[in-house]
Amino acid sequence: MKKFNLAVDVGGTYTRLRAEIIEKGKIVYTFQEYKQKISSKEELKNFIKSSLNNINSGIFPTSCVIGFAGAVIDHRKVNITNWKNMPTIILEDLIAWGFPKEKTIMVNDMELAGYGILDMEEKDKIKSNQCEILYKPDFSAKNRINNKLVIAPGTGFGTASIIEFTTHSGEKVKDVLSSEIQHIQIPPLDKRHSEIISIILSEKPKKNFLNFEDFVSGKGLCKTYKAILQLEKIEWSKKDVSEIARAAVKGSDKYAIEALNIYYRCVGIIIQVMALTIQPYGGIFLSGASTISNAKFIHQSDLMKEFHNCLIRQQLLVQFPVYLITKPDINIAGGLWACRSVM
Repeated sequence: MKKFNLAVDVGGTYTRLRAEIIEKGKIVYTFQEYKQKISSKEELKNFIKSSLNNINSGIFPTSCVIGFAGAVIDHRKVNITNWKNMPTIILEDLIAWGFPKEKTIMVNDMELAGYGILDMEEKDKIKSNQCEILYKPDFSAKNRINNKLVIAPGTGFGTASIIEFTTHSGEKVKDVLSSEIQHIQIPPLDKRHSEIISIILSEKPKKNFLNFEDFVSGKGLCKTYKAILQLEKIEWSKKDVSEIARAAVKGSDKYAIEALNIYYRCVGIIIQVMALTIQPYGGIFLSGASTISNAKFIHQSDLMKEFHNCLIRQQLLVQFPVYLITKPDINIAGGLWACRSVM
């Protein structure tokens, strides 16, 4: 019997859809990927319907995993806060648009990324050219829990954990848990960062503190860069986020370098907090398009310095390897993996 699996990754800007046919437990055909810039519920509906119509697999979708850049409630409801009118999408909407009634699951997009890591692990591709080592311990920790962290610093800031445990019967169980820790209050990293926080807060009269995503995001990078120029009494150059990041990676603008370094220092603090919580001996994985674009800069940044900056528990933190995922389609691949392995 043939199965028609469908994975959708609904990002803050772009939405991607990919389908595959499974027969006798094997992938026999993968359809071309569909990608579109989407900013409303109506656009998402039309994109899904037209994509399914173009695929024309001959059979109704069997399983579907759809991830959203937002907090998904009970796998049935999500509010897209950075779309026009901040629409709510519910499971019944997706079923009405052509998804299977019994086997459609809504997840946070970081759950998709976690499934993508498990897909790579299953195919033994974590050690391949789809992954770079950012930090590797001098020793191998054996007989440890194999928990992992998945971090996606980009236009927004995504965080998730992969929890692995063994039941009393000896069965190994893995689960992906998305996180919203990036919304906790951020402390000043130093005097310079404190001054940057004050400048950014002065433009946000309704806020009395900033969170980590206020720095680890596209908007955050722009605001950090602008604040640095203000401190240096330099006129705002009106660079967009991609221009700032490119200038930092190329090393052509010292203020862009400082801004992007603050961005990754904040990432280092978050992964320290999460690592002390779940002890990810299985690795910490930075993913996403900006990670791929900024890989060279990340290696030279202070991310690892901030990650290991813990007086009491540094000896624990240095035991956790850190990787950069250079596979560009990890979310959509994770959705298809979940269709095959979870549902």
